[in-house]
Amino acid sequence: MRNKEGAYVQLIQLQELSKYSGEQESNELDCMGSSRTKNSSHHLSPISVSDAEKDVGKRHFTNSTAVKRKDKDNTFCRLALMSRPEIPELLLGCIAAVVNALILPIFGLLLAYAIKTFYEPAHELRKHSRFLSLIAVGLGLASLVAASMKTFFFAVAGCKLIKRIRLMCFEQIVYMDISWFDSEANLIAIGSQLSTDAASVRGIVGSSLDLLVQNTSTAIAGLVIGLEASWKLTLIMIVMVPLIGLNEYLHVKLLSALGADAKKLYEDASQVASEAVGSIRTVASFSVEEKVVQLYERKCEGPVRAGIKEGLLSSAGFGFSMFCWYYAYAVSFYASARLIESGKVTFAEVLRVFYGLIITVTTISRSIGLAPDFTKAKTGASSIFALLDRKSKIDSSDNSGMTLDNVKGNIEFQHISFNYPSRPEVQVLKDLCLAINSGQMVALVGENGSGKSTVISLLQRFYDPDSGLVTLDGIEFQKLNVKWLRLQMGLVSQEPILFNDTI
Repeated sequence: MRNKEGAYVQLIQLQELSKYSGEQESNELDCMGSSRTKNSSHHLSPISVSDAEKDVGKRHFTNSTAVKRKDKDNTFCRLALMSRPEIPELLLGCIAAVVNALILPIFGLLLAYAIKTFYEPAHELRKHSRFLSLIAVGLGLASLVAASMKTFFFAVAGCKLIKRIRLMCFEQIVYMDISWFDSEANLIAIGSQLSTDAASVRGIVGSSLDLLVQNTSTAIAGLVIGLEASWKLTLIMIVMVPLIGLNEYLHVKLLSALGADAKKLYEDASQVASEAVGSIRTVASFSVEEKVVQLYERKCEGPVRAGIKEGLLSSAGFGFSMFCWYYAYAVSFYASARLIESGKVTFAEVLRVFYGLIITVTTISRSIGLAPDFTKAKTGASSIFALLDRKSKIDSSDNSGMTLDNVKGNIEFQHISFNYPSRPEVQVLKDLCLAINSGQMVALVGENGSGKSTVISLLQRFYDPDSGLVTLDGIEFQKLNVKWLRLQMGLVSQEPILFNDTI
């Protein structure tokens, strides 16, 4: 690419030229429009309609499109309001999550009592061990029921919300003005908003809410058990928690950033492969297969370096994380020994504090790693709300506007000037004046890009002119009901296929 006159640059230029020419030729249509009324009608003769004036979009496609979305502060509030129909499922899921969260701290307390029981006489050991075993079995059954219920109810709530969001988004897209579809970025974003963004929103309502309720309940239960046994030892162990939590947070964020960079590098390499395969005939005609392979190989070197860097940092982070855990153990054991030596706590109390807090912290730290990416989820929610909040300039679902009881079918274009919103620098129509009387047959003839299909688009009110008026029986199009206006017309295009299946 550095060599502006090299074979690869020529390859790309020919590729773009062939795409542009091919699209112009393939989009040349012959269409016939007619106005349907009860009392009178008029016909347009077959005319050549070119899509040259339509937005052909950008000719350089990339697998990743950076679309800046402005996150609103009330994103989560709006999402909560949108989830109101799922309140029963969410409440049941939260109750089950609280029950499931209390099981682990209780099991830690049970484990502490079990270790203490080993130092009792044989007859008491047998008696207490049976009782503790029955409690453990009961906790296991309770965990089975609670975990299943919370997963089920949160999944049901999330699926219902996704279905409703997708329907709302698709309905909004269907009624969007045609100019919105001229932007390639919007077309690419449609699939993401209906699939990825909607699924990420489910993570907030389902998995995130589940983890929030469960971790909060587990933390409270662990603190209550620890403070009840020995508040001094509990406070000492709590001091170590921020060190472990900060390390886990930084580790996860660092790996996420490296993963995003590696993904971008892989997308760049995939772009080269996609362009080469898509234009394999051009590649073969210029005999640049070797250069394309070398370019792809150079693009693949970046992900390899990123992977090595990620591996080194990941191993270092994991090692430091284990050091923090063992350091916390060492400090806790040392503090426990000093407190036991001074007679301020007993061995049983140390076990209750230790297992109650350690199991709690371990559970929370591991569950955080399973939590969805809140930044990604918020970005997805913001993207969805941005789509839902967008007002269509020409909305066919809007029932406002006039309807005519008796349509004669006289159409007039008065000093029309028009530029496509996606290509404002290209003047498509300039001071067009055209009158079509009822029953009159008119043919529009012109070269590619002269504005033939634009006239039809304005007639169907896919767009509004920049200046001038389009009237039906003397009434401006902007004053007429959009849906009613389009129902008065019929458009038969050149393509013989209207649907992708038989009727």
